[in-house]
Amino acid sequence: SLYDTTLDLSSRKKHSLALYPLVTCLLCVSQKQLFLSRWHIFLNNCLSNLKNRDPKMARVALESLYRLLWVYMIRIKCESNTATQSRLTSITSTLFPKGSRSVVPRDMPLNIFVKIIQFIAQERLDFAMKEIIFDLLSVGKPAKAFSLNPERMNIGLRAFLVIADALQQKDGEPPMPNTGATLPSGNSLKKKKTYLSKTLTEEEAKLIGMSLYYSQVRKALDNILRHLDKEVGRCMMLTSVQMFNKEPEDMITGERKPKIDLFRTCVAAIPRILPDSMSKPELIDLLSRLTVHMDDELRLISQNSLQSLLLDFSDWREDVLFGYTHFLLREVQDTHQGLQDASVKLLLQLLTQWRLALQLQGKMRGGTDVRNNKSHPRLPERSPHCSVLHAVEGLALLLLCSCQISTRKLAVGVLREIRCLFTALGHAEPMIEVLDQLSPAVMNSFVHVAHSDSVSVD
Repeated sequence: SLYDTTLDLSSRKKHSLALYPLVTCLLCVSQKQLFLSRWHIFLNNCLSNLKNRDPKMARVALESLYRLLWVYMIRIKCESNTATQSRLTSITSTLFPKGSRSVVPRDMPLNIFVKIIQFIAQERLDFAMKEIIFDLLSVGKPAKAFSLNPERMNIGLRAFLVIADALQQKDGEPPMPNTGATLPSGNSLKKKKTYLSKTLTEEEAKLIGMSLYYSQVRKALDNILRHLDKEVGRCMMLTSVQMFNKEPEDMITGERKPKIDLFRTCVAAIPRILPDSMSKPELIDLLSRLTVHMDDELRLISQNSLQSLLLDFSDWREDVLFGYTHFLLREVQDTHQGLQDASVKLLLQLLTQWRLALQLQGKMRGGTDVRNNKSHPRLPERSPHCSVLHAVEGLALLLLCSCQISTRKLAVGVLREIRCLFTALGHAEPMIEVLDQLSPAVMNSFVHVAHSDSVSVD
């Protein structure tokens, strides 16, 4: 038959690159019984070639395995429990060797490994979580034995996020992997997937059947973040003396690169997953510091995560602003002019996001605009909102003393935004109004001084 001939030829080195995809295709379109009776031989060939020294051959073998596994898990729905368990164990032990710091083959797109775990989870969620993801994330390892395995952990965390998202959105079965259609321009047609960003709560995890695993993943995330912060976080802040006159291209190399990639994934997972055992101030401080990290992408992701915390959790808003304001005072000095301005812009953005959230909340309650809602109850003078806004006003006053025009303009912008927030919250007398009221008197006092000085000079 065509299959037997092709399989035989594919085992020859000179034909394997060309014929592996054909054998894969023939198996994928075959009927269930034919597939189950024939695929194990080719599967073993693929598994052995994952360790091939030729990266092209290793990639072809991985692509074939990727598609065969989809047929086995999704289209055919596996075999008996024992047979399926045995088959999956042989596949996963080759791809994700226990005790190894990496995956097999190396230097392949991590997304393929993530999808493989997703296919397995579709029919065997418990196996995917306990045998693969927990191992990749080093769940349950004692603190002394814990070490960062960036590539493995990146795959594990991303796989968990994809699986949880698919279950929560009721996506159904993942589609058959394809190479994607290519347009004449060279661009590829890809259907964009929108992932949930709202926090996965314990209740929601229970509803989608993930409650047994969720707390363990949160603990693992906490552990990973703390180690990453120690190794490639705090020491790579742009405010650090060690980073002066250093270029990201020179610093984010070697072992640091996969760690930074993992850091991006972990920070992007917030607030979808909140790290267990990490307090609010700790998490906010970590994200605040990462907004001045050497890596551009990590900076942007941490800014987005901070904004998401502020928007998604009304009870976190004061903490986010307090934490970020204290961070600016403590870490970002005017010796880093560009960095200081960028940080103040983010502060302004956080204030704006809070105001917009309040206005949206007011409209949802039936009001046309929270700002114009005269019946809104006035806040007590020492409410938490007042405390944090006064703290930000204090920072803005300090920034008004800057010798840089750009910084002073941003400080005025912050004061104006706080005025809008005070109005939205039903509170009076923001600092900028006090300044406006006192300005004429202050100016007059200086006019007299200036006049007397000019007289004495004459």
